[in-house]
Order: sequence, then C-alpha cells, then structure tokens
Amino acid sequence: MQEFLEIAKTDFLATFEGAWMLPLLLLSCALILWKEPDRTRKVLLGALPLAAMIVYWLPPTGMLLMKLLGENVYWRVLWLILIAVTVPYALCLLLRKCSGLRRQAAFLACLALVVLCGTPLLTSEEFLDSANEYKIPQYVIDVCELLPENIHAMVSNRLMPYIRQYDTSITLEFARNDYRYLNPGEADDDEVGQMYLEVQKSEIDLSVLAPTAKAEGCTFLVFSSTRTYIGEWEDYGYEKYASTEDFDIFVDMDYEEGQDTRKWED
Repeated sequence: MQEFLEIAKTDFLATFEGAWMLPLLLLSCALILWKEPDRTRKVLLGALPLAAMIVYWLPPTGMLLMKLLGENVYWRVLWLILIAVTVPYALCLLLRKCSGLRRQAAFLACLALVVLCGTPLLTSEEFLDSANEYKIPQYVIDVCELLPENIHAMVSNRLMPYIRQYDTSITLEFARNDYRYLNPGEADDDEVGQMYLEVQKSEIDLSVLAPTAKAEGCTFLVFSSTRTYIGEWEDYGYEKYASTEDFDIFVDMDYEEGQDTRKWED
C-alpha cells in the first residue's frame, strides 16, 4: 500500500503542479452540489468529479486500477475529471445570479480567476517553435536524409514517432514504447524482446543485439551517438554507415545500394 500511495501522490501532484486549479475544482463541485437544481447535472458535474478523486485515492480501487492499467498510466484516471466543463459551469451558476453591469463585471472576474488559477499552456516544454516546414525535430530530418529509401530499420526511441512522417518508404522494427518496454517480464523468453530491451541501455552488448537484428532483417540501425558498445560491429556483420550530430547509423554489410529490404509495402 505504501508503494501505491507514493505513486498516487507523485502523479497527483505532478498533474496539478504549479496551479490553483484543484482548489477551484473542489469549490466548483461544492457550488454545483449546492446550487444546481437539476439532479442529473448535479450528479454529472458535481458528484462524479469528486467520486473520481475518491476512486483514485482509495487504496482498494486505486491498487486494482493500477494493476489493470499499469503504473505508468494509472494517473490518467484523473483525466475522467472534466475540469474544463465543471469549473465554467459552476461559474455560470454564479453569473446567473447577476444582471446588467454586475454580470459583466462578474464575468471578467471569473475569467481572471480561471487565468490566475491555471498555468500558461503554450510556455510548457511540450510546445516548441517549429524548426522546419515538416514540423518535426530537425535531428529526425538529418537522419532521414542519410537513410536510403525502401529499407527496414531499427531506430532510437527518440526517432520512432517521426521517421515515417518524413519517409513512409522506411519500415521500422519497433513502434514507440513497445509493450516489452512497458512490461519487461514479457520479454524473458523472446529474442526480439530481449533485443529491444538491450538497445535501451547506455552500453549495448552487440552479442545480444546484432544477431537478432540481422535475423529480423534490420538493414539499418540508428542509435544515439552517446551510446557505447560491447564488441565490434564488423564481427557481427554491420559497419558504420554515417553520422549526424546526435546519431550514429550502422548498416548490414550484406546490404546493396538500392536494395528493397522493407518488411511490408505501403
């Protein structure tokens, strides 16, 4: 239970970090339960958000959901709380009591309250100025411009979400956050799974990686330039192909320029 409470606390604080939206949400729920005459709206907008938080924090339900959903996504139970609906609706209940200039003044005060209690969305690290017309990281384009068309590759997690946005002729061995990464135990008897887990390490054992990569038809391998390796690439049938500022690219020594090595066709 102690582990559950630690995870729940960490994720809860991270969700509402740097904002006063939680107190505003609780006040809004209380106001809706108090002032809303319609029973259905009272339940949906007032009671359910509070129930979601109780389910989140209550150890029996919380631990069950954590087991079903996984520790990495359990915090998304908080997404069931429709803050963007509950808070404005509660404020509208207040505005309904006003009229004329008082309503306009109250409306401006409510806007100010929401702004002050929230956090600036566009200043977060998830929002960056676009570096190119493709609106994907420049380091991805740098890699893609070096890779041939119609090849099968295994690439760093940082590249996985973007490679096929730039060039759909490239097929990938893994998608981002493969299930083996989220559930390592499931890869114990799976050579491909072990290969995936190996490439997440800062020092990669080529005796684990390279034979399976070659057997699976991974013509090109792209890893961060900060990675180090146990063994020599040439001993396992691969060699250095090219480099960018952030990544090193390795190629199967049996690959012939222009060869189609894709695992499937578009």
